[in-house]
Amino acid sequence: MTVENYPEEPLALSAPLAREIAPGHCYTDPTSGENCAWSHGFWQYLRLFDFITTPRDHAGFYRAALGPMIAAGKRRVLISGTADYAMLHCLRWVFEEHKVAPEITVLDICATPLLLNEWYAARHGLAVRAVRSDILDFTQASPYDMICTHSFFGRFTPEERPKLVQRWHDLLRPGGRVVTVNRIRPEAPERVGFTPEQAADLRQRVLAAAAAAQDRIDVAPEVIAEMAEEYAGAKQVTHPVRSVAELEALFGQAGFRLEPVKVEPVGARSTRTPKGPTMSGAANYAQIVAIRD
Repeated sequence: MTVENYPEEPLALSAPLAREIAPGHCYTDPTSGENCAWSHGFWQYLRLFDFITTPRDHAGFYRAALGPMIAAGKRRVLISGTADYAMLHCLRWVFEEHKVAPEITVLDICATPLLLNEWYAARHGLAVRAVRSDILDFTQASPYDMICTHSFFGRFTPEERPKLVQRWHDLLRPGGRVVTVNRIRPEAPERVGFTPEQAADLRQRVLAAAAAAQDRIDVAPEVIAEMAEEYAGAKQVTHPVRSVAELEALFGQAGFRLEPVKVEPVGARSTRTPKGPTMSGAANYAQIVAIRD
């Protein structure tokens, strides 16, 4: 549900910023010793080339789901996990349509997306609280009215997801809502990564896109192609959601009431983009509004 008046994001500015700050600020896994710079340093270029699905692709849904809450005077929002400022950008657009200012907390385990959110907030005069924390460990004395995120379930195993949804429930006031979307992959295995063919295709497409957009990028196309190769390697893995029934069970067990869940494709461009996890290609997304009674 894209919309015609959705404002452009400053991706040509944020892409080099993310590439610069990611190596020094990304979260380091205490077990493997690896950090996520390979993802957060590259993500903005994928967005610049329009290869991945973001809140922009579901802007109409977020506007429709959040509008009644905002009109009723609700202002407190938690962004629960984010790769960059895309969710904040969407919220800014929705709140500006209502001519009111939100109270937004951005939460992530990694400092890089938090820094990007602070950078974006400063550009637009937004008051944003950035918190570095694992959502599973996060507590907050004052409950939120709304929790928003995008494609977040894939970062958690099926065994971890009940704790995630329960945490959302505990962070919301009665009547508060989780508003999110998530890709549905009916036939997928428990873990999905890029196949060798998909990885090679992504590198080739990124190289071509970078060559065609040299006036908007800060480094040679070959450098970005190398980043694509690392991104599509063994590191980029997601845990897919296979059905709406999975989501209904998760939210129901945590004490939420779900509005009817719609599943829709991203749009026409999904047939033209690369295939693989996080890519827009052939993607169907469930639109979720879960209410804490």
